[in-house]
Amino acid sequence: MLIAVTSSDGSMVDTHFGKADRFLVYEVEGGQQSLCREVPVPRYCGGTGPGHGLMPEKLAAIAADLGDCRVVVTAMIGEAPRDEMERLGVEVISLSGPVADLLREVVKLY
Repeated sequence: MLIAVTSSDGSMVDTHFGKADRFLVYEVEGGQQSLCREVPVPRYCGGTGPGHGLMPEKLAAIAADLGDCRVVVTAMIGEAPRDEMERLGVEVISLSGPVADLLREVVKLY
């Protein structure tokens, strides 16, 4: 199973979905985890101000860039972007913590 995470350092899921400029895609199979690739993406959110409208074209680009990865684990995501990603076929799970631990837990859901 392929699972993407948002991480500032590769060891912790600690980045808000909208601030991520890359996703780390892991293959998790038979209790083993391996980093498959790093996927650079356009940041969904810009700046530091309050909210913004839904930007479906940016979300579609992110979903396309993730390819066959259908699950993202991120520290935080807004409701509207989460709904749109799920409409695009990418499930989003909001959790923070060590990447290895979260991958073990998330794969149990499938």
